[in-house]
Amino acid sequence: MKNHLTWFILTVCLIALLLNCREDSGDKNLLSRTPVFDTASINAVNRYALEIVRKEPDSTIFFANRTHRQSVSLGYRTGIGEAYYLKGIAYFYKYQYDSAINLYKKAYAIFSEENNRYGMARVLYSMSYNYSLTHDMQKSLECMQNARKLFEEDNNISRVYECLEGLIYVHKQLHEEKAVDSLISELIIIAEKTGDSKKLANSYFTLGNYYFNQAYLKLAIEAFYKALQMAEESGDPVEIANAVGSVGRANLYMGEYQSAIDYYKRQEVILKKLNNVYELSITYTDLGEAYNALKDYGTGLSYHLMAYDIRRKMNFQLAISNSLHNIGNTYFLMEDSNDLALDYTNQSLEINREINNYEGLAKNYMLMGKIHRLKRNISASISYLEQSLALARQYNMPDVIMESSGVLSHLYARKNNFRQAITCMEIYNEISDSIASGENYKRITQLEMQNAFDKKQNEVEMAHREEKIEYETELRRNKLVRNYSLLLGLLVISFGIYMFYNYRRSRKANKEKEALLKEIHHRVKNNLMVVSSLLNLQSGSITDDKTKSAVKESQSRVKSMALIHQLLYQSEMFTSIDFAKYLKQLMSSLQNTYSHPGKNITYSIRADNIRLDIDTAIPLGLITNELATNAYKYAFVDSAKGKIEIDFCKTTDHKYLLRILDNGKGLPQGFEPDNSTTLGLKLVKILSKQIKATFKYRVNNGTEFNIVFSEIT
Repeated sequence: MKNHLTWFILTVCLIALLLNCREDSGDKNLLSRTPVFDTASINAVNRYALEIVRKEPDSTIFFANRTHRQSVSLGYRTGIGEAYYLKGIAYFYKYQYDSAINLYKKAYAIFSEENNRYGMARVLYSMSYNYSLTHDMQKSLECMQNARKLFEEDNNISRVYECLEGLIYVHKQLHEEKAVDSLISELIIIAEKTGDSKKLANSYFTLGNYYFNQAYLKLAIEAFYKALQMAEESGDPVEIANAVGSVGRANLYMGEYQSAIDYYKRQEVILKKLNNVYELSITYTDLGEAYNALKDYGTGLSYHLMAYDIRRKMNFQLAISNSLHNIGNTYFLMEDSNDLALDYTNQSLEINREINNYEGLAKNYMLMGKIHRLKRNISASISYLEQSLALARQYNMPDVIMESSGVLSHLYARKNNFRQAITCMEIYNEISDSIASGENYKRITQLEMQNAFDKKQNEVEMAHREEKIEYETELRRNKLVRNYSLLLGLLVISFGIYMFYNYRRSRKANKEKEALLKEIHHRVKNNLMVVSSLLNLQSGSITDDKTKSAVKESQSRVKSMALIHQLLYQSEMFTSIDFAKYLKQLMSSLQNTYSHPGKNITYSIRADNIRLDIDTAIPLGLITNELATNAYKYAFVDSAKGKIEIDFCKTTDHKYLLRILDNGKGLPQGFEPDNSTTLGLKLVKILSKQIKATFKYRVNNGTEFNIVFSEIT
């Protein structure tokens, strides 16, 4: 009964408002007979206009103009401010962001004059999101912080919670992860204070998303399950749908595509009952991506088309553009539908141009470049990819930068434009460096690359069983590639040492050249990483496991050299490096390279704070790389877990000890490292002689290697 009465009052207010519109006819007598709104009626109409603003922004503008006139006639300042605020939101949903900002500023000025703190805070909150979409993140941050402060002063905990969500979003865009971490902790505390089970579930949902973006997928799933449990206890279908979909998304990134599909279909059932068509379109998009990952492109395409149909009816231009891009990408994956792929991608591109969605444009240009590459239109492909790379670098899109620069490097190499190819490879490596320093994107990319690599290995093994004759031919070719790769690696190492020694003499002769030497270390390191990347690319075409392993070992040796130069150019002392720090970074790299599912191989390092001259550090680093690599590869073949220990200390005034031991199966009976013909142990013996070190070993519940050497003077 109460609901019927509310709608009756609202209907009367709307009829009166529509009748009042006839004042535009200029008939003063009719205007005098038009009912005059009171403040309660104006507020009721404004509330209704706010409810429909997302779906019908033009209708909201119509009603807000009328309540604005009535508020002026009554001198109702709060009503005028609300009208400006409503029109600002409406123009926001019409993608006219400048107009929205101007209206928000008018609303804020009026609310400020009236000391309407709640109105001021709401305007600032909306302005923050408006600024974020125009990529003015500093103004967005300032508005959201001020909104939070006003809500806190009024003790409006529920709206403080919403501001924290907004601040988390802004700091993510600014890549300020420490701030995000702190805000998420606050979010959970505030959610508990509200006593709202929905907000508490949503806070764990946000925590899960944070872990997910950091690629801590197990922690993410734990948080999502906690959110799901709370949502199920409260019976809130919206939060249940969010949590179920998030678990599906985590499974999608882990490569568990069928599990992801099962969760998404459960989410689909809930969203259909809720009639939440927009969220349903997101679920259909995720289902399309999962089926594409399974190479079931027909099913993937059907889900992307369903998402597009929903968004087209909603007239949500940004979402429509995303769906068109996804459809174009699916046709591209089919490989025989390039014209359709171009058509849909062009439609997406046109919309993104209209709404100034530069991130969407960067992805459009990248896909256009890939399609033209498949059509062998190399010049067009390069043009689109260059545009994609420029936008991606301007708006900080690491995934697009990496993919665009990587493809461009290949294309320029094919056109024999090696200068541009190297430039693009350096851009690729620059992003890799920043990712290696801790950016969130690295871990997700590594997971994707590992999954792709594992799938490729399975395909290669199947091909070996089906085509034995071709395998024998490939084996002979791969032996040549292996020998070439090893020779190339040795040449690069020799070149790096030669370059370093030359510039080291120059630095000793003139201290003013230290800045130049730092740049040289950086360039040598980058060149070594380029070689490492080339070896990695080469390994993609190698089908023989032994050859691939040899190339991988060469890549590891090059990386150990590059790490020395990286530490040098990052240090203020160019004559020596902190070897303990080097050991930690080297072992972390080897752990990532040689860890396997089902194996729990750990390592520990006990190292004194000792700095080594470069003449000692390079050989000793390569020795450590060889012995630790051998331990990872051979010591724990028959066991699921194990440990590698490294000790580095000064034994006397002029003597140092490097001990590398493991608790693995030990050396084979009768095995003598001094008589070994393997390249790795040969290098260890050669390098030990180079630094005048004694090299000893023993087998006792594992293998222990001891290298004792003196300071090089």
